[in-house]
Amino acid sequence: MSTMSQQSHLTDSESWRVVGRSEGGQTQAEVAQAIGVSQSVISRIWNRFLKIGSVGRGPGQGRRRATSPNEDHYLVLTARRHRNMNATLLQQHLRSATGTTVSTQTIQNRLHGVGLYARRPMVCVRLTSRHRLGNSRQWKYFELFNEELMRFNWIEKIQD
Repeated sequence: MSTMSQQSHLTDSESWRVVGRSEGGQTQAEVAQAIGVSQSVISRIWNRFLKIGSVGRGPGQGRRRATSPNEDHYLVLTARRHRNMNATLLQQHLRSATGTTVSTQTIQNRLHGVGLYARRPMVCVRLTSRHRLGNSRQWKYFELFNEELMRFNWIEKIQD
């Protein structure tokens, strides 16, 4: 910032210039005049550098996230490993693993953030060995019906 503008924050490169000049022996007033900001800005940057060793800004104000980035990653991994788990089961899994209690909506929001949607397991009848074997006549009928659908391109219309 070359002049006293209304910009609210210095960029990281400008903040590092402040640290470099301060370490070089210039006073805060001299650094402030050279960069074009008030001395209080220089003081805050220098104190932040001394306190945390960096000039980067910390997180802003606002509501804290219910889950940490590690818990978000754990949720995503669990959801990908167990494709049939819905948000309620994932919520219970997270609570037992980490002790963090969150709502099912939070679970859905975290999964939506990485592109996972509709965690509603299908209610299906489990097939027995008898079902799997089936009747060869039934399978032939199914194959014939499937060929007819493909001939008329009905399968493409059904999938859309």
